[in-house]
Amino acid sequence: MEVTRTKAIANEVLLQETGLLIAEGHTVTHLVRGNSMNPFMVDRRDKVILSPFTTNELLPGAVVLARDDTDRLVLHRIIRRRGTGLTLMGDGNIAGTEETSTDRVLGLVTTVIRKEKPYRCTGRTWRTYSYIWTKLLPARRYLLGIWRRI
Repeated sequence: MEVTRTKAIANEVLLQETGLLIAEGHTVTHLVRGNSMNPFMVDRRDKVILSPFTTNELLPGAVVLARDDTDRLVLHRIIRRRGTGLTLMGDGNIAGTEETSTDRVLGLVTTVIRKEKPYRCTGRTWRTYSYIWTKLLPARRYLLGIWRRI
């Protein structure tokens, strides 16, 4: 009988290694951890494929793995870009944002695997959901409240 062992690795260590792999040109698939990207990415259920990117791809609506200005690693959506400066916000957040710059982005989410079904971030379905959700920011408090009760 074969025994499968699992080992927990701190997110900080794992995500830093992810950034190094992406910088070498690899894509990396990660299980989503945390609730800041609810309802589109659910903790320990969904996965993301992180890929190398060009700075021209770092536009509002894109989801990135980045270090914010406090050096914390976050997987959040770009909501504003001014030159090389980026403002990020989690889909599950109703107010808080993070500031960073294009040189602190470690990877670009190119695919979200939701309930085992892949959604390319350049595809019509994902872009439509993303666009609508960002426009619903004023109503998010109520929508997230309903979603959490379901």
